[in-house]
Amino acid sequence: MVASKALFYAVAVVAVVLGNALAASEISQVKIWPMPASVSYGDARLYLSSDFGLSSDSESQILKDAFNRMLAVIKQDHVIDANFSAFNRSSLLQGLHIVVSSPDEQLLYGTDESYKLMVPSPEKPGYAHLEAKTVYGALHGLQTFSQLCYFNIRRRVLEVNMSPWTIIDQPRFPFRGLLIDTSRHYLPLAVIKKVIDSMSYAKLNVLHWHIVDTQSFPLEIPSYPKLWDGAYSLSERYSAADAAEVVRHVVLLFFLLSHVSK
Repeated sequence: MVASKALFYAVAVVAVVLGNALAASEISQVKIWPMPASVSYGDARLYLSSDFGLSSDSESQILKDAFNRMLAVIKQDHVIDANFSAFNRSSLLQGLHIVVSSPDEQLLYGTDESYKLMVPSPEKPGYAHLEAKTVYGALHGLQTFSQLCYFNIRRRVLEVNMSPWTIIDQPRFPFRGLLIDTSRHYLPLAVIKKVIDSMSYAKLNVLHWHIVDTQSFPLEIPSYPKLWDGAYSLSERYSAADAAEVVRHVVLLFFLLSHVSK
């Protein structure tokens, strides 16, 4: 009796360990960051057609610009010159259909950022389907879609492996931020923009720009023109136009918090 109980517990432990190992193995195949709330996938392979495009009833310029940025990210400046006539037509994705429920593009704390992505669409297999309540949920869905795409250098084509995909996601936390401190460590404008772009890839939504402090004052204040004499050097400064450009770049994607000490 004791032996049978010991065997039972041993089998149970092995089953749990193997189950966890299999689950970890499956999760490791999903190359999406951050990991969505719900993911299911298959073992088929799809290809993006040469004229892969956006299909949507939305007139949102934010959405159109985000789609174009997403295409640039997945193409990585490669030339897509595959022989598409050799592909099975049922394996080609003609575009991404996006449905956004609300036309309100005001971005506030607590804005709904959820989305659902299906690749391919159950109704229209020639398209991927993305639906969201707001354009900001759609932006996250576009980032996720970009992570499903892979450029096959041998076939010169963009692939989506492990199809069909169904992904349902929303941020766990409404405030997901990153701080950059240019008062202590000056960063060129181009670097700041790259940081902002990388934040969008990871679905962060708040940039805290610690612009000035007692260490240095690199920001131009037109009403107080001598303040930025406190910069580290003449070349380590931000004009008012530079700051406005950063704000424009941020507003395309998420919030901006700035910090100016007294």
